[in-house]
Amino acid sequence: MKDIIINQPHLQSFQQKCGSVFMSLLSWVLWLYFLWPLFTLGGWLMGLKSLSDDIRWFGGYKTLLELLQLYGEIVMVIAGIWLFWTIYLSWLHARVSPKRTAPVTDRQLAVAFRVGEDMLAVARASKKVTVHFNTHAVITDIDSP
Repeated sequence: MKDIIINQPHLQSFQQKCGSVFMSLLSWVLWLYFLWPLFTLGGWLMGLKSLSDDIRWFGGYKTLLELLQLYGEIVMVIAGIWLFWTIYLSWLHARVSPKRTAPVTDRQLAVAFRVGEDMLAVARASKKVTVHFNTHAVITDIDSP
C-alpha cells in the first residue's frame, strides 16, 4: 500500500502538513524533556564536571529516582486520559445515528471519479477490477478482465 496519503505529501493539505510537523516537534521535545535526567546521570557517571554540578544542584541520585517516579505517574495520567477519551468517543459514536443521505447516482459517481459512465458500468458488471492511477492519484484507466 504505497498510495496512502501519508506517503504522498502532495495530496496533503497545508494544515495537515503543519499539524504533522507540530506533532513531531512536540513529541521530540517531550522525549528530550523526559530523558534529560538520564542524560545528566550518564554525564555525571562519565565524569563531566558541568553535569555533576547539575546532579548536586538537583539533589543527587535520590532526586533522580523521584523524578522518574513522577514521570511514570505523568505517563500513567496521559494513558488514562487517552483511554477515557477513546472510550468516550466510541460511546459517543455508538449513540449518534449516522446522517442519512440520498444514494449517489452513477452519473454523480462518474463525475466525482472523472471516469466515463460506460467504464463505470463495465466495472460494476465484472467480478474483478484493476484501477490504474497516475502520480496525482487520479484514475487513468479501469481494467475488467
